[in-house]
Amino acid sequence: MRPQADDYPDFIERAVQAILNEGVEAGAVVLQPIAYEPRVLPPRPEVTRYAAGQVFLRDRFHCRYCLGKIIPTPIMELLGSIYPTIFPFDPYWSAGRTHPAILSRSGVVDHITPAAWGGSKEETNLVAACNPCNSIKADFALEQLGWEVQQVPSSKWDGLTGSYAELWKVAGKPKPRYHRQWMYAFHLEIPSAENESES
Repeated sequence: MRPQADDYPDFIERAVQAILNEGVEAGAVVLQPIAYEPRVLPPRPEVTRYAAGQVFLRDRFHCRYCLGKIIPTPIMELLGSIYPTIFPFDPYWSAGRTHPAILSRSGVVDHITPAAWGGSKEETNLVAACNPCNSIKADFALEQLGWEVQQVPSSKWDGLTGSYAELWKVAGKPKPRYHRQWMYAFHLEIPSAENESES
């Protein structure tokens, strides 16, 4: 994982030294270039399942920051339902109750320009990302981290979506509406609804 390349530690170190050597006002002067005025932000723009599916397909189920392979969370959830003791899936991703593979390889859709800075939910501002890269990026601009959006790799990796419908059947067809929406988003043939109950 790439280290963060922002210069916040340098500014904060200089500010602390200025406070101790010259007083509080001197520290404020040092912090001025990174001043961040508190603000009320609008809610993050929601990305629909279908839109997320299109981003994952376009990016060939690779993180556009580190180029690592990613697997859609609903597929991870199915594995967790089949193997709850050796591949635990917690819907809240609680520490100790979630398999590390889920934390490291689940795919998310990230806003290149963060929503907190006015980034849109247009597909040109969205990329597939692994959970670790997404967590590190947070609301930073790419420039602050020294990151670039990588080119989509030439790969046949499909995030295991080619096995999604069959895996869902093996798992006992849980949460039909949820999984069907994801299958639709990935342009997969959706299994028939016979003998199912919505859960």
